[in-house]
Amino acid sequence: MIRERSLLIKGLTFLLAVFILNIPFPNSTPLSHSVFSFLGLPIYGDEETMTGIQYASNAWGIILLLGLFALYKSLNRHRLKLTILAAFIVISGPGHMVEAMQKTVLPGMYVVSYDAENSICTFERNKEETVLTGTCDLSFENHSSKPVTFEVALDERSYFKEDTLFYL
Repeated sequence: MIRERSLLIKGLTFLLAVFILNIPFPNSTPLSHSVFSFLGLPIYGDEETMTGIQYASNAWGIILLLGLFALYKSLNRHRLKLTILAAFIVISGPGHMVEAMQKTVLPGMYVVSYDAENSICTFERNKEETVLTGTCDLSFENHSSKPVTFEVALDERSYFKEDTLFYL
């Protein structure tokens, strides 16, 4: 079943690295973004608007392809099935693993999660267009069976291309 053992080990090492880099840490961003920030590397092509080429995602994508290629070349039988299974596990596994650990093993860690899909923010400008006011309905989910107290902090960085400053 195994054609080249050293190639299998290299492939599994690359896939393990992608699995680890794809872990959502601390909340919804992958660990690769934290690693890039720690190393001082840009995550996006345009850091101000968080748009452009996504260097962190491209890096783990390339490592994923290298790992899948090495895994595919190292096997004799069922190589396509095992490669597809490995890709599925590496891509979807970290999110499900963290969610399962939060609900079972680590019930006190990150017990409150932010639900961006069910949250809505609306903003309005006054007539002179100098003041921007807004209201937000934020949706959170408590993964614990106990009541939890938490604090919400809003990011004050501006992601608008306008020259006017934006404060929350």
